[in-house]
Amino acid sequence: MNVMITMSDDEIKKILRDHFAQKGFNVIQERVYSTDHGTVHFDIQLYAYDILAKGDE
Repeated sequence: MNVMITMSDDEIKKILRDHFAQKGFNVIQERVYSTDHGTVHFDIQLYAYDILAKGDE
């Protein structure tokens, strides 16, 4: 069985922001793009103080 899920860039970005927010991170900026090989990439920029605070836990 094959299943295809189609999502807009905005939907993907919202899911990523929500995912990182649940883990205590704030997303500054995100970028979603695909390559000619069919690979989808997510570039996420986070606040350094969020990452450092998580390292102390």
